[in-house]
Amino acid sequence: MSEYDVVVIGGGAAGLSAALVLSRARRRVLVVDAGTPRNAPAAHMQGFLSRDGMPPAQLLEAGRQELEGYGGVIRQGAATELVRGGGSGFQVLLDDGDRVSARRLLVTTGLRDELPDIPGLGDRWARDVLHCPYCHGW
Repeated sequence: MSEYDVVVIGGGAAGLSAALVLSRARRRVLVVDAGTPRNAPAAHMQGFLSRDGMPPAQLLEAGRQELEGYGGVIRQGAATELVRGGGSGFQVLLDDGDRVSARRLLVTTGLRDELPDIPGLGDRWARDVLHCPYCHGW
């Protein structure tokens, strides 16, 4: 079983930012990322200092590269179970069956949109039906 100081569950902007700071502080950090950020359907994001108009996927890729430069580890997948371990730690069961242990957990899974059952809505979401004034408004 792999051991980390911190396991960050969620590899969006918040999770990567936290993991970057922790890695720079010489903590052993794992980010578990299911790869489903809320803003994935958006073509661009606005109002993010120095990255105005950047596609969300491009921001996340830049964040991953920065994190890995400081020794942070990113793992595709999902955490399916969290168990309080002996002492002050946790065990995290991943969807591929592996387990990792951590002294601390940070959950940065954010929001999820629950779309009403309207035919065609999912296909138009974040394209013609807009949900975020920061990504789509000006």
